[in-house]
Amino acid sequence: MSLYTRTQNTRRSTIIEFRREETRNHTIQPIHAEPRIFADDPFRARFGHQLPRGLREEARGMEWRTFTNTYAPTGNLRISNIESEARRGGMFHYTATMVDNTNGQRTFEDIQIAATGPTSACTNLLADAGRRVEILEFHQFDIFEATVTFIYTCNNRRRTWAMGFGGTADQSAAAALSSAAHLLYG
Repeated sequence: MSLYTRTQNTRRSTIIEFRREETRNHTIQPIHAEPRIFADDPFRARFGHQLPRGLREEARGMEWRTFTNTYAPTGNLRISNIESEARRGGMFHYTATMVDNTNGQRTFEDIQIAATGPTSACTNLLADAGRRVEILEFHQFDIFEATVTFIYTCNNRRRTWAMGFGGTADQSAAAALSSAAHLLYG
């Protein structure tokens, strides 16, 4: 295939070029959008998930460090290393470690309990330790390789939001309930 055509001893291109005689003014303006500010929701700013509505209203404008210190404090009584084993009738056998740091000495106690789920097991363990926690709202998200749980809890006098992170959904729920117990009872 040739790009040239032979005509009377001269070669002429068959490619046609189009040229504009006038230059156009560039009327396209860049889009000016407001920057995304996530200060209203510290969890969304960090992980991309929106907090539950009530917690989002309470946490409005908080920095991440303040948010975690407020809603996920390390309490003096907490549940860790919760493991489950399935039983008949929808029941599970749970083994959990209760860490007690109330008297200035850290003690570990392995406790076994039968329950229908990890949240039920943890609330019963905390009630047996004298910290009754009732769950009013429960929200759980998978983030990266972990799970986060947000719970709105109460006892007879107070209500509070709490947060817990864990490698599994069970550990996350246990951490959130432990934080809630600390926020309700001190």
